[in-house]
Amino acid sequence: MNKNKAHIQIVKPLKTDDLQVCKATEKDMEGLLAVAASVGTGDKNHRQGFLMDNYHKDKEKYIKKFQEDMANSKMFYVIKKGEKVLGFLLAYTKEQWIKMEPNWVFDTSWKWDFDKKALKKFVILEKIAVKSSMTGNGIGSELFKKFREDARSMGIHDMFSETLISPKPNFASMEFAMKQQYQLAGIRYEKFDGKVLTDIIYHRKL
Repeated sequence: MNKNKAHIQIVKPLKTDDLQVCKATEKDMEGLLAVAASVGTGDKNHRQGFLMDNYHKDKEKYIKKFQEDMANSKMFYVIKKGEKVLGFLLAYTKEQWIKMEPNWVFDTSWKWDFDKKALKKFVILEKIAVKSSMTGNGIGSELFKKFREDARSMGIHDMFSETLISPKPNFASMEFAMKQQYQLAGIRYEKFDGKVLTDIIYHRKL
């Protein structure tokens, strides 16, 4: 036996049939925090994708935030294999989003050829996260599929999302946007932890 032979671990691709997408509930809290903490750290990996918040700090703050989102958002989903949470998606209706970000429409520099009729009724995809060790298995796409179906059943056919491009670009998020055929709609600046962030605003018909 050659002791110098490299050990190769074969990882079986995840079967989407094994996955279940459902509304997030209190019993999913630890799983939600684990997923968020895997991609929301002090170190922002722009290749892997990241959340802006550092979920390794002030756990109680994020438990409270997730509880509020469960109570208020009609579109807060988790994706599981058995009881294990592998990812989540959080979206808001226009009414919910404008209540939180009242100047969002006016603060965005819309692309010259963007049709603003899409702003009449929309949802905004606020967060989509997949456990860092499980990316590339189609988990995000399965979450998006459920989100899209529910939005359309509510009579909503336009969605927006924001992706950070400065001070550190979220390349993984941009790649997901291209995969889902998002179109560039505008650009927005916002303050976060004393810094000015630059966000791309994407639009897509649902």
